[in-house]
Amino acid sequence: MQEKQTGLDLQKLKQMVQNAADLTQEARVTSERDRDYYDEHQWTAEEQAVLEKRKQPVITINRIKRKVDAMVGLEQRMRVDPKAHPRNPNDEEVADVATKALTFVDDNTRFDTKRSAAFENMIVEGFGGVEVIVEERRGKFEIEINRLRWEEIFFDPHSREKDFSDAAYLGTYKWMDVDKAMDMLSGAWQGEEGELEDLLQTSMTSTETGITYEDRPYESATFRWSDKRKRRVRVASMYYTYKGVWHYCIFVSGGEVWHGESPYQDEDGKPTCPIHLMTGYVDRENRRYGMVRSMISQQDEINKRRSKLLHQLNSRQTIGIKGAIDSVPRMKRELAAPDGHVEIKTEVMEDAMRVGMRPFEVVQQNDQVAGQFSLLQESKAEIDMIGPNPSLIGQTEGDASGRAIMAQQQAGMAELAPLYDSLRDWTLRVYRAIWERIRQFWTEERWIRVTDEFKRGNDWIGVNIPTGGFVQVTGPQGAMLQPEMENVLAEMDVDIIIEDTPDHITLQHEQFQQLSEMAAQGIPIPPEMIIKASSLKDKDEVLELLEQQRQMQMQAQMQQAAQEGELRTIEVQTKAQRDMAAANKDAATAQKTQVESAQMAAGLR
Repeated sequence: MQEKQTGLDLQKLKQMVQNAADLTQEARVTSERDRDYYDEHQWTAEEQAVLEKRKQPVITINRIKRKVDAMVGLEQRMRVDPKAHPRNPNDEEVADVATKALTFVDDNTRFDTKRSAAFENMIVEGFGGVEVIVEERRGKFEIEINRLRWEEIFFDPHSREKDFSDAAYLGTYKWMDVDKAMDMLSGAWQGEEGELEDLLQTSMTSTETGITYEDRPYESATFRWSDKRKRRVRVASMYYTYKGVWHYCIFVSGGEVWHGESPYQDEDGKPTCPIHLMTGYVDRENRRYGMVRSMISQQDEINKRRSKLLHQLNSRQTIGIKGAIDSVPRMKRELAAPDGHVEIKTEVMEDAMRVGMRPFEVVQQNDQVAGQFSLLQESKAEIDMIGPNPSLIGQTEGDASGRAIMAQQQAGMAELAPLYDSLRDWTLRVYRAIWERIRQFWTEERWIRVTDEFKRGNDWIGVNIPTGGFVQVTGPQGAMLQPEMENVLAEMDVDIIIEDTPDHITLQHEQFQQLSEMAAQGIPIPPEMIIKASSLKDKDEVLELLEQQRQMQMQAQMQQAAQEGELRTIEVQTKAQRDMAAANKDAATAQKTQVESAQMAAGLR
């Protein structure tokens, strides 16, 4: 049998999970209702039955889904990039290596997609998150970010903080086939080979705890640790604090699969929890909920008023003397038809005139229809005020100035600030967890590839690379030589931040448009000024490339100027040599002429 592990015993762990299920049951049921509203399921079976009996249409105008999708779309347009900053003045190169390592993991794990999914859970159900772990592949530890499904997460129900920093335990609860559980848990099993199957078999019980942890909806309102008929078991994966230290346990109803201190460490080398969750709002009963909760009543009003209004427009209320028409049902059908016709018995006319009324008439409901329509418009306007406004998501009309658009956006973002602040804080925590996994598990030599779209190529960075030399270190056994390494990740000390890259229209966009128009009109606007005013994601790299091109052009111009100067010098020297040669020739000619003249004079004597 497996050895006894330090930490809480199995019964205590199961009780903690039971408490999480019981105390969050009401909140989870309401959160499931919120998800149903997003998924178009906005009428109960009882309400639909009543409407069908009235022959009233069931109408769903899903404003909630549009709002949620707009917020997720805004999150996707405002995605962030991780960046490491040095903690010491001479660590700029170290920070650059850390930034590239973070970017590599970010791209490799497709964190952006999982971030959007977790954010949607926070808006709809109230909370969501991921687990930052490592998996061994091809002999190396690779960092993995597991998106946690909302319905599989459980947590300390007494936690009140939005970031779950005060939670005593966090975990997930999953259904698995016995065969799949055997395959997945065999690597973590701490007991003798062959005992894991016995443990799973003994876990085939029917303990009930709640209804909202089902991986698929069931007709039964019970929750079981196992399903004998389908040979399925529930597997709990749980992180909890014990005596100030984070522990980790995988267990089923019949026993523990793995139990010990958390294998993941924080930046100080202490065991930590790799699960990171975020919350929209928390009420005084510790119930967590999202933005959808505030739109439910308005959504109900829109659906029911629209259904009622259409029913009133298609229906007619009538009043008449008994016997004035042959068949009331037939009369109702005729009035509902566009070309309907109703005949009234003439013999009833005298009775009607005697009592001072018409034998048959349609009751006008114009005031009621107008009232319903007015309230319907008001309810639509009310739900439109919740969440992103049109200018915030780019649905602007006319040629509004950048300042006006920015003012509208700031008003819209002010309402959404708590949600996006939670998202930003959660994103930063996830990136820091990624860096902690990198420092702890990337100890071997490896090369990191970072694609640069502006350089149109791959940027390779080597980490934990031997230099070929040795350094002397002092350890418990005295001085010893160790291979010298460069870019050792475990020794890097950096701060992780995130840089927002908003993509919506702002005052900066108006300035960019004005500069572009001025440049198009021939005004000499420096390209750098236009790029700085733009909202390009990596405009620093673009400016750097422009500067490099400028330096190359300046060098080429200087070389050309130097060559032209040399040519001019050569021309001057050549001309001087030609002039000197010509002068020498003239002097020689003059001397020759002088000699000849002297000879002629001597001959005449």
